[in-house]
Amino acid sequence: MTTKIKTPKKEKDPKVVSQKLIDNHEKAAMHLETAAKHLHEAAKFQKDGNNTMACGCNSKAKNETDLAKKIQNKNEKKQLQFA
Repeated sequence: MTTKIKTPKKEKDPKVVSQKLIDNHEKAAMHLETAAKHLHEAAKFQKDGNNTMACGCNSKAKNETDLAKKIQNKNEKKQLQFA
């Protein structure tokens, strides 16, 4: 029989981990700002009576919001691991 030798886990540098969290927060904020711009455009198109363009802008905003949520979920997992 063979036995597996477990390697010790490497300690992560807290500065590197916290910088990654900060970067992810900035990325999520950027995606949320983009989503807000798309929603603003959708409101303009809806006001002008162009439902097709408004629907397109709403879907773009939803995609950006979903990306921001994914990044935020990553951050939550990293914070739990780091704590």
